[in-house]
Amino acid sequence: MEANKVRTSRNICLNCFGTLDAQRVCTTCRKKAEELQAPPHHLAQRTVLANKYLIHRALGEGGFGITYLAWDMSCGVKVAIKEYYPSGYVNRMPKSNQVIINSKQNQAASNRGLKRFIDEAKTLAKIKNLPGIVSVRDFFSANGTAYIVMEYLDGISLKKYLQRKGGKVPCDEILTILRPIMDSLVSVHKLGLIHRDISPDNILLTKTNEVKLIDFGAAKQSNLDGKSLSIVLKQGFAPEEQYRTHGEQGAWTDIYALGVTIYYSITGSLPPESIQRLHKDTIVRPSEKGAIISPTQESALMKSLAVYAQHRYRDVTQMIAGLYGSRRTEAVRAAVMARQARISDDGAAYSSSTAKQTAQRPTSPASRQTLGHTGTGAQSVSEARRQSLAERVEAQRQSQTHGAAQMSRPSVSQSANETNEQKEHEFKPSTIGRTITFTRERKPTFMERLFGKRKK
Repeated sequence: MEANKVRTSRNICLNCFGTLDAQRVCTTCRKKAEELQAPPHHLAQRTVLANKYLIHRALGEGGFGITYLAWDMSCGVKVAIKEYYPSGYVNRMPKSNQVIINSKQNQAASNRGLKRFIDEAKTLAKIKNLPGIVSVRDFFSANGTAYIVMEYLDGISLKKYLQRKGGKVPCDEILTILRPIMDSLVSVHKLGLIHRDISPDNILLTKTNEVKLIDFGAAKQSNLDGKSLSIVLKQGFAPEEQYRTHGEQGAWTDIYALGVTIYYSITGSLPPESIQRLHKDTIVRPSEKGAIISPTQESALMKSLAVYAQHRYRDVTQMIAGLYGSRRTEAVRAAVMARQARISDDGAAYSSSTAKQTAQRPTSPASRQTLGHTGTGAQSVSEARRQSLAERVEAQRQSQTHGAAQMSRPSVSQSANETNEQKEHEFKPSTIGRTITFTRERKPTFMERLFGKRKK
């Protein structure tokens, strides 16, 4: 407790949040404190904001703000703080943190931008636990401007990652990287927010294998003339509607920037700027540049890069279905084909086994009947049933034929009947399934035996 009472903004180690001794050496990490001289328009090192955030140094700046690395002294964790600082419209007072508007003509526009910055910070603070979006921890107004406090992410930008990979990667790899961002943008767009500054510079790959879209919130701000600042900062990534004062912007605006990010990642180069494509579209398909991409993915990517907004996907969900859906379909098709192959193999194995059983099966009728009753095989049972049916049909036919013969020859002797039965039994194997005509010899009558057969 005693150590906490004497800790101030002057003796806190900005490297590890430890305590500096009298020689300005940290008692924890043993590093000597570095006193950095900040540019005049930046917040000075060790500035304290809202009585809890200790500024370390600037991480970067753009046309609408400056981002700082700082310590949350109440929690002892690193945070990133974005200060609303529209370049060219405001200045910082010498030896002060106060931000002032540099002319009366810029006052109304600067105030509108500040209000938007705060409103968007409030909305973004409600978006939490999205895997692909940097989390907003706090926001407040101070020094004549506003600040957004976000989680600090330790990693490298996608731009640097691509440089380490030789300038480009296969399409499947960049789609794997961007998937958490796309899924999160679906939720963000439902709130009516758009990023408008998506590029490899604003996509961070952390040391904990996370992918985050940073500079959200401030990136939606338009410059004070009504045009998007991303036109100036990220040429090549902005769709044509961002170049127009009253261009209708929405989810399709971020979709175009996502498409350019994918195109850049798999080809190593940017497509022509959207305003140049309005007059003559000279964009080259990624496959023609040697990119590793499937035809279905390329079609979806080119739709995302359409010059006019009405020709692009209307929301990120559709873009996801176009880019990732084909791979799911192919996976399902491959699984079905593999299953069919297994069924075919199993069927072949079953047929081979049945053939062996059939070859080993006894051929005598008694054996076939036994097999039919014992159920040693489906084929044996079937043959036994067919044999039994054939015997029943033949017996019925035989009975009918024999009955008719008796009616036409009442004087036939028992021995003759037995002889006919033997003859009929001789035909039984070949009479199954076909009609046979029997011809009997006509005997002379008594008158014909006395007088002979009369000639016609």
